[in-house]
Amino acid sequence: MALPLLTSSLRTSTILVAVAATLSLLPSCEKLQNGVVNEIEFPEHEPRLAVNMFVSPGDSVVYATVYQSAGVTDTAGSQPLLHAVVSLMQGNTMLLQGDSSHWDVSEPDPWDSWYTGPLMKIVPDAPLQFQPGAVTLVVDASPTFEPLVISEEVPEVPVVGHEFEAYADTVDEGWGYTYFRHRVTVDLENRPGERDDYMVFVEYRDDFEGSQWYNDVSPAFPDPRLAYNDGCQCLLVTDSGEDNVALTNLVLESWAGDEEYTPEGSYRLRVERPTPSLANHFNSVQAYYGALDNPFSEPASIQGNIPDGFGIFGVTNEVVIPLLD
Repeated sequence: MALPLLTSSLRTSTILVAVAATLSLLPSCEKLQNGVVNEIEFPEHEPRLAVNMFVSPGDSVVYATVYQSAGVTDTAGSQPLLHAVVSLMQGNTMLLQGDSSHWDVSEPDPWDSWYTGPLMKIVPDAPLQFQPGAVTLVVDASPTFEPLVISEEVPEVPVVGHEFEAYADTVDEGWGYTYFRHRVTVDLENRPGERDDYMVFVEYRDDFEGSQWYNDVSPAFPDPRLAYNDGCQCLLVTDSGEDNVALTNLVLESWAGDEEYTPEGSYRLRVERPTPSLANHFNSVQAYYGALDNPFSEPASIQGNIPDGFGIFGVTNEVVIPLLD
């Protein structure tokens, strides 16, 4: 229904009422302004130890970071503790140690978007070997911080079954472009009474000397048991702690070339079992990135296992299966 037009006298009365109401609000607005505009200082930041290290049996190079955290108003940001000493122990056996001589403080490549600052690169005398039981990380960053000691149980070796089908799929993208996919069907173990998480990679490496393995794996079909995770840059598979969730017949695919180029390198399947704290860390990283671009999401924090600090000491056990040479 259309609103009736206001007569001249009615319009004048309405304006007068509005002006009177506005004038009556002016003192309140002044009070509101004086009461709301306050300077709020950021709370003092208490520096904390921030440590990251990932280890797995067979590692021939281990990377670690040891930093002092900084507040949001500190323009210099977190600082590496170059004097820190990092030791990896199992029982009384020293597996590796890093100190100030192991830091890589070279200038970052401006095109390297993954570079996050100096890190410690440690090369053990021989590839890491673990016995069943706990491994312990000891970080001595004194006098800046009290020594850190944290232990994690070495996970069981994953039990993996697989079937590999080379060039199983041909995908026609249209416009004359066709490419091929290898298919890998994976069977994993769901242990009764245990939560099982797995990090799954299908990796390719060129034949020339010095080439590196890179991961190129995706689900062949939508599957609620697995999803790509930004934290590990892998497919993270989980039974969510349920014994009745079968982790068999996971169908994966990997790029196998196109009509103009066929890779002549090697393919392998790599499956890692992480510690529960590391799996929680990866899930929190995924939640954190998922909330960044969603204005309706609650902010997510990244979980770690460093006591009274930040970061993660992650331990995995893995199986590596050659697929195609």
